[in-house]
This record gives sequence, C-alpha cells and structure tokens, in this order.
Amino acid sequence: MILDNHIKQLKKTGMEPLRVLASIIRLPVLLCALVILGMPYLAAPAWAQDSPNPPHFEKITVATQQTDGYWVEAVDINNDNKPDLVTSGLTVGKVVWYENPTWEEHDITQLPKPVALAQDDIDGDGWTDIFISHDYGGCMFNCGPEDGKISWLRNPGETGGEWDVYHIGDLVATHRLQLGHFTTKDELELLAVPVVGSAGVESPVPITLYTKPEDVLTADKWPSKIVDESFHIIHGVVPYNSGEELDSVLLASEEGINIFSLDETHNPVIKPIGTGELGQVDFKGSGNVAIGYLTEKFPFDHYFPTAEPFHGNTIALYTPTGDNQSYERKVMYEFGPVDESVAHHVVTTDFDGDGDDEFLLAKRGSRPWQGVFYYDPILNENSKLEFKMTQLSDSSTARIAIADFNGDGLKDFATTGYYTAGYFLADNSEVLVFLNRGDD
Repeated sequence: MILDNHIKQLKKTGMEPLRVLASIIRLPVLLCALVILGMPYLAAPAWAQDSPNPPHFEKITVATQQTDGYWVEAVDINNDNKPDLVTSGLTVGKVVWYENPTWEEHDITQLPKPVALAQDDIDGDGWTDIFISHDYGGCMFNCGPEDGKISWLRNPGETGGEWDVYHIGDLVATHRLQLGHFTTKDELELLAVPVVGSAGVESPVPITLYTKPEDVLTADKWPSKIVDESFHIIHGVVPYNSGEELDSVLLASEEGINIFSLDETHNPVIKPIGTGELGQVDFKGSGNVAIGYLTEKFPFDHYFPTAEPFHGNTIALYTPTGDNQSYERKVMYEFGPVDESVAHHVVTTDFDGDGDDEFLLAKRGSRPWQGVFYYDPILNENSKLEFKMTQLSDSSTARIAIADFNGDGLKDFATTGYYTAGYFLADNSEVLVFLNRGDD
C-alpha cells in the first residue's frame, strides 16, 4: 500500500517509471526538472535544451552523524575575512562554530533549546557577536510562561576564551530574530518574532521590538515594546529592501506573505503580497519566503518564492502584476505526502553570475523528499518566466546559509540537517559546505 501510494504521488508529477522506481528505492538520482508555473517536468521541451545547467558545487562534509540540527549561519568569527559557520539545534543545545577553511569545531556555549541566530558587533569592539533565542520549552504547541528567552553572546576575540551570555529579554515562543533600523537610524534594533502567541497556536503573535540600551554590558535587559499582534504562526522573517530609509521585513505566516515595517512612532505598516496556501487541512498561509531579483530580460524585476503553508509541501511563486502593487500566486510544485516532505527554508542569490537570482529550497525529509533543490529562472518561447529545477543534495536540510566561503567571488552555500525531537530526526544530520566551482 505504501509503495502504491508513492507511485501514485510521483506519477502525478509526471515522473517517468524508472524515476519513480529510483526515488522509491532511494537511488542517488539527480532530479532535474523544468518547472513551468503550476506543472513540473523531467524532460525539458526543445526550447529549453540550451538553458545553462547550474554551476558545479563541490561538497565538503564539515560534520556528520550529529545528534542535533536546526540552524546554520555564516559568520566571520575570528576576523580573518573568511565566513565561518555557526550551528545549533534544539535537541542537545550546543552552539558551535566551524573555522574556515579547515572547518575545525569550536564550542561557543550550550543553552536549552536554542532556535534562531542573528549577528552583529553589538558592543563595538570589532568582533562579531551572536544573538540567539533559546529556552524554547514546550513550544509551539505546549508553551509555558517561561518558554522563550533572548540573549546575546559576546565574542571573546583574540583570546578565544569563554563567550559571555547577556540577557536581552523574555518572550514566549521566540522563533526568529532580525536586526535592523526599524524606527531610527541612530541605534541598531532587534525585532523578535515568536512562532505563536503565549496562549497557544491560535493566539496572535506579539511581534516585539527591542531597543539597544546605553550600555549593553551592564543592562539587565533591553527596553522592549510589542509593536504588532495581527499575525498567527509566523515561521519566516527575512530582510526586505523597500528603498526607504528604515528597514522592513518579509513575514511568512498564517496570513500569507506580507511586507512589514514600522513608522517612527512604532506603528506597523503592512503591505499584503498574497494569502498563501489555503487548501490544506492542518495549516494555511505561508511558512517561508525570500525575494529574488531579475534583469530586464524578464517581464518583472523581482519575485517571491515561498514554501507553503507552515511545514508544508507546496512551492509557490508570487510575481508582480505590472504596478508592483498586487501579485499573482502560482503553484510551482507540490512535493508529497505532506508529512513526509516538509519544505523548511528558501534563500535566493545569483549563483551563476548571469544577473538573475536563483533560489534554493531546503527540504528536511524524509527521503526521497529531502535535500537542496536549485531553481534557475529562464524565459520560455512565449517570454514567460519558468524555472529549471535540479536537486543538489539529498541530505536532510533544515536551513541554508549563503556566503563566498573560499573568496573566489562566487556564491557558495552551507546546510545543516534537521534533527529536532518531536518534529523530525534525520538519519544522518550533517553540516555541509557546497563550493561553487562554476562550469568546472
């Protein structure tokens, strides 16, 4: 019965019988498909045969058989102008960094259930510090009153000693952190976003703004203010360049995709992009979002790729309708079944140097629905936007970090596996670096 269900699901995507069999028995198949908005194909039509293949990525294994895995961040920890990697997870709670280029592991700290990371030199000593949410407790479904803390970790600098932990605030179910200048250019601010409200999954999320105190080394906590409570189940928070002086973010939530900013009086300014996926039973809306930019050969200059809904299996695309004031949503691909094919992160950048942003999709698993999928924008014979899809990795992927790790001017990426009790435990949670080797 399970085999029959997999065959039916895969045939719905247009997969050839051999591909169906290969995916089921978990052979290492390089899945390459042309995704026409709303319909995936494995064999590209004639007009697409000359479209460029993705760059060659060289895989480097940094860590394997982890008993943890959730977050990965590219951070220059030791000030050598090379991006290192910081990883953490909710199961063991160790926060570590891997030194580029040897990828030697170094301990930072250990905290109960760390979730989100952010970075900045907050004390002004010239060394990048880490912001972290932790003590996630029983969230998101059984949050307690103490389940959610935010701290910053002071980089010890040249001494390489202990990382001191400084308290920022308590906020139940904090799941994402974003640093920026949201109400003033004078000082850095922290936007802290829980995944749910303290009363449960159906309660509104208290998006909270933390203001940097005068002395971050002596402050007991940071001044804070709830700035919005109109969203539910927020899983994606990413920077958005609005062209304005103050910073904005993109939110992926039960309400779909929205551009979120604050005015100088801390009042929210919200611009809806789309409602997200509304046809599934357990959740609705959007779970992850990114923004990709395009050159003038395309009919519009940007697009929003999404994974929908929360921990969902649907990949959708939002494109401007002409005036950039409204957007059209089209489903690109549906992986399945839902509970076995969770899409957990979306990122964009120009990997192949053609001026147009590709996007990467992180799939946590299980097989065959796990790994990293690469989507390359191309024009079809009717001058419509389409994407060529290639699977770059079949290792469980919770999140993706983009950086130029070897200084050759090309964008690389790194991943960490998903290993979180109560959600999904990868059979081999790995930290991997993929070096962009261009056309080699």
